[in-house]
Amino acid sequence: MHKRLLGLLASTAIVLAACGPAATASSAPPAGSGPPASVDASASAPTTGGLAAEQILKIDIHGEPPTLDPNKAQDSNSLAVLRALHRPLVYINDKLEVVDALAESHEISDDAKTLTFHLRDAKYSNGDPIVAADLVYSWKRLVDPRTAAPYSYVMAEVAGAGDLLDMAGADPATPDAEVDAALEKLGVAAPDDKTFVVTLDTPATYFLSAMTLWVGVPIQEKWITSAGATEGGNYVGSGPFMLDTWNHNSEIILKPNPNWYGDVKPTLTEIHMQMAPEPAAAMAAYEAGEIDMLLPVPSEDIERVKGDPVLAAEYSEQTDLSITYYNYNNGNDATGTKKLARCEDPKACPTANLNFRKALTQAIDKTAFQAATFAGIGTVAGTFVMPGIPGAVPDYEPYPFDATAAKASMDLALSELGFASAADIPPLKFGFNTGAGHEPRAAFLAQAWLDTFGLQTEQIGSEFGVFLTQRTAGEYDIARNGWGADYPHANNQLNGLFTCGGGNNDQQYCSDAFDKLIADGAVEKDPAAAATIYENAGKLLADDAASLFLRWGAGAQLVKPYVSGITRTPMDSVAPGEHFYETIQIMEH
Repeated sequence: MHKRLLGLLASTAIVLAACGPAATASSAPPAGSGPPASVDASASAPTTGGLAAEQILKIDIHGEPPTLDPNKAQDSNSLAVLRALHRPLVYINDKLEVVDALAESHEISDDAKTLTFHLRDAKYSNGDPIVAADLVYSWKRLVDPRTAAPYSYVMAEVAGAGDLLDMAGADPATPDAEVDAALEKLGVAAPDDKTFVVTLDTPATYFLSAMTLWVGVPIQEKWITSAGATEGGNYVGSGPFMLDTWNHNSEIILKPNPNWYGDVKPTLTEIHMQMAPEPAAAMAAYEAGEIDMLLPVPSEDIERVKGDPVLAAEYSEQTDLSITYYNYNNGNDATGTKKLARCEDPKACPTANLNFRKALTQAIDKTAFQAATFAGIGTVAGTFVMPGIPGAVPDYEPYPFDATAAKASMDLALSELGFASAADIPPLKFGFNTGAGHEPRAAFLAQAWLDTFGLQTEQIGSEFGVFLTQRTAGEYDIARNGWGADYPHANNQLNGLFTCGGGNNDQQYCSDAFDKLIADGAVEKDPAAAATIYENAGKLLADDAASLFLRWGAGAQLVKPYVSGITRTPMDSVAPGEHFYETIQIMEH
């Protein structure tokens, strides 16, 4: 942690209090000086002492990335690729410390409202120098309502961003001239090619951590506005690898970026990212030697893997910062200021009723759900923020499994909604994305609601990109969801996902009381006080049954014994070590 952060940027201070001692400005490793703080080779010890002649890593990323535009990406498939193609100003190492990356150094003003970054000498993969003006362009593009970036809300504390965020989703759309004028007032500046300055309206305690996100990487305007910018052979990035080939719905191939500025140069000559449409196909590919790592191992295969003498030696589990949950449609539109059109009639949108959501929650045996559909791996969740992140309330569960209480809550909901019985409610639209093992989980929940209430659901499986669009638009009554920490701070778990009109608020939830807590937490300088604020926000969400919080995650993974140098983090979601592919090596085998 930079010494001048002191207690002002409590995001890092809070995390380090839970995860280990902070690194000072003199000891925090700059991105280009060496590998991350620790590299795990224990799970992948080489069979011999030498490097293999062929340095090709083969992994599965679960499906086609919806986009490789860093300003617009929001899903794990895309991020598994983008983390190799770009590196932000600062990043989070495997010890969950915020350290400099593209920035060689940075300072924060005494009032914590001005952040100044000094860029190291670095080039893009096309050989052009990375300049501060590219960051100005990228950040303006991120918050520009015409971009419609799901993560634009992370800019909320930047001076002038509020006006731009208010324009998002406006009907009718804000005129271009008005948008352009607002962008000119955004608090980002490039006094020279090597200096990037960010001015905040308020001293947001989490903001430095938010700057580790992929959405704020430098972007060349001439690149991203060119035809086919994100396709193979055209892509321009700032990370250790570059995009060589993108065979859609089949495979992505990455190769080392010859202009990568880091001292840790990739040993791998290629990374082959396959897109198995089903978990069973990915598992079969691993067992056939077609991929080298698999995360997660399909739940239905875990017991078999543990009992297999070869696979068991390649298997491991690691707690991660993630949650499995299911959205209830709370009925608010994308602005958070009015009801969705289809929810203006309460009977057409029963999940907007608190007692109805309580009933659905109380009807689910979460322990049985985890045992049946996740092979028992993980921890039952009653709230959203994951254990290990300050602000978590892991023992809080206002609506535990209780069929009798569930029926009582449903009776209240039916009276309020005007239905004689749950069987009279039109089938709830229950959405999930196909090809990722979600069918049995949706079936488990649907069966529990049918058995308890006689409630019918229409289970709708869609391709991932289609599902994301429909979930965001509020087309489902209930929808599968999951969240992995982008940075280890409670603000990342709550802001934007549950704040009114938030870019990732797929449950159409809106509470002025909740939003005030999030705003208060952002400016609270005392780490303990901030944690308490976030705890109260998490409890409020649970009390409102905003979503069905089911399971905090643990990654069940398989790694071939010849894969070495994996730098694991609790934020890996697609492949072990996905944040730092440059440290991985293939050993002789």
